[in-house]
Amino acid sequence: MKKTLLLIAILILQNSCSNASKAHDKWIGESKQKLIKSWGSPVRIIHDDQDNEIFVYADQVFTDDNNSGIAGAYYWKYNYMYLNKDGKIFSWRNENQKFPPQEVDSKKVIILNTQTVK
Repeated sequence: MKKTLLLIAILILQNSCSNASKAHDKWIGESKQKLIKSWGSPVRIIHDDQDNEIFVYADQVFTDDNNSGIAGAYYWKYNYMYLNKDGKIFSWRNENQKFPPQEVDSKKVIILNTQTVK
């Protein structure tokens, strides 16, 4: 019985992760205008040497680790949307980091995209 419950829990978790990926995958091929209309303006735009743009969306997430009701630790949830010179989305990536959007290393974001193109 325990093995069955564990298997069901794993399948549910896998399915939820898959759905999150599919939510971003639907943006592949969409236009810059549609992205901005849906998500709003990015907090940063990074340009690479091939006239591509990387839209950086960031949300600061506070955690309440001590249950005191006071915001404690925090992190930044980043979504990077990669647009080609024609204004079409060709890739995306997300990550959680401790640093604010002003400290995002543009060279690292560009290099990571060449390694993980969708």
